[in-house]
Amino acid sequence: MSIIYHYREFNMTERTGNAKGSILFNAKEYIINSHGEDVWKKIISNLPDSDTEILESDLIHTEWYPAPLLNRLLNTYDMVHGNGDFLSVIPVAEYVARKDLGPMLESLVNLKTPPVILKSAPSLWSRYFDSGIMELELLDLEKRFSVLYLDEIADEDSASGVAVCNFAVPEWFKTGLTMAGAKSAEIVQTCCRYKNSDVCRFEVWWE
Repeated sequence: MSIIYHYREFNMTERTGNAKGSILFNAKEYIINSHGEDVWKKIISNLPDSDTEILESDLIHTEWYPAPLLNRLLNTYDMVHGNGDFLSVIPVAEYVARKDLGPMLESLVNLKTPPVILKSAPSLWSRYFDSGIMELELLDLEKRFSVLYLDEIADEDSASGVAVCNFAVPEWFKTGLTMAGAKSAEIVQTCCRYKNSDVCRFEVWWE
């Protein structure tokens, strides 16, 4: 059975979008636990003082922080520890997903299935970002195939950046699907708002 979902129009007002503190908290925790305090100190030394002040404070999971701060953290982390291709962001996204989704999935009990994760994409996005719209465009239960899209402006200084949509989002949902019972999952981004497209679109397969 295939279900086709309708688009919602998204209009970004002239403001800076925000990201939930749990992303920053868990990203920081991953970096320190995996690479040590020295790497973390090197990262924040390459960030603006205002960013460092926030990241070195007691980050609150439920509070909103500027999305550009998250972009700068991920970009600088990749510059310090990665190869400039953002592949270093993938394990960060997996860690964030496992830390955040674990308690939520435990509460779902019998509803813990891949289709539930995909149908929850809009609310899951808005749980972490207060700008942009994530929608389920297509869900084919027989083929175990789905299409998600993200309608958001392409501006690293106002909203989620390239590292988020190209690498963090696919890995986050891939991890969520396997945590929800999928034996395997593959997510391919077929178009990107940072690459002359109106939206970011993701094709999803799971077993």
